[in-house]
Amino acid sequence: MPLKLLLTVVLGFGLMVAVSGCGSTELDTPNASTSDAEADSHAHEDAEHGHAGHDHGDSDDTGKTDMEKMKDSLASFSEEDRESAMKQHICPVSGEMLGTMGEPQKIEVKGQSVWICCDGCKDQLLADLDKYLAKLNN
Repeated sequence: MPLKLLLTVVLGFGLMVAVSGCGSTELDTPNASTSDAEADSHAHEDAEHGHAGHDHGDSDDTGKTDMEKMKDSLASFSEEDRESAMKQHICPVSGEMLGTMGEPQKIEVKGQSVWICCDGCKDQLLADLDKYLAKLNN
């Protein structure tokens, strides 16, 4: 009898975890092309990046979806830049959706426009350019 009880508790807990998930909101609006491995990688990189250290300009975005935040932050861009940022969609360094932490920045590297979510990502991008360009060119 104790074995059955233990098995029931373990299975019940497992079901509860599976249904509720881990509670992570790292990628609030998943990109259809983002694999689980990429999502894990983005979460890890974001932890290394430490976005808490600088202003993201997101205090006025309460209640907005990430897509609404992105569209709002790109509204003043030229049509060409807006389309380019929308196409890239995600910062290759942090894994965050562009525009969810303020106005994204465009950096020209190796003849390619690369959008990053904030100035804090610039040094990491430039320090390991091939790694981040590979993410964009897959």
